[in-house]
Amino acid sequence: MAEAELKVEQGRTPPLIWWCMFAGPIAWAADLGFSYVLTQHSCSTGHHYVLHVITLVCFLLALSGAFAGLHENFRTPDDAVEEGRRPRDRAYFQILFGMIFSFAFAVAVIAAAVPRWILSPCD
Repeated sequence: MAEAELKVEQGRTPPLIWWCMFAGPIAWAADLGFSYVLTQHSCSTGHHYVLHVITLVCFLLALSGAFAGLHENFRTPDDAVEEGRRPRDRAYFQILFGMIFSFAFAVAVIAAAVPRWILSPCD
């Protein structure tokens, strides 16, 4: 168990923690961007499923950030607190922040997809 413990050095954030913090906003931006760009194509070809595939991929991308944070949270030492001064405490706060952000942006991706499920892209 000791070798699987998260090691955080001063000034260096592990890559999974970075992914945890930015996966949600990246997924949301990708969903909005690709859906906007491909709406005309989906209307002209009649392939409306393309917009739903984009939503599904972006939703899974946002959730991957939450699961990366969950993985890093299990590796965080038990004595890490949100308001501490040590690097592991700051990493713990970043993990919690990233998981909340990832879940929130996953919900935002689903919320943006509801009109695409109800309305036709040709309207």
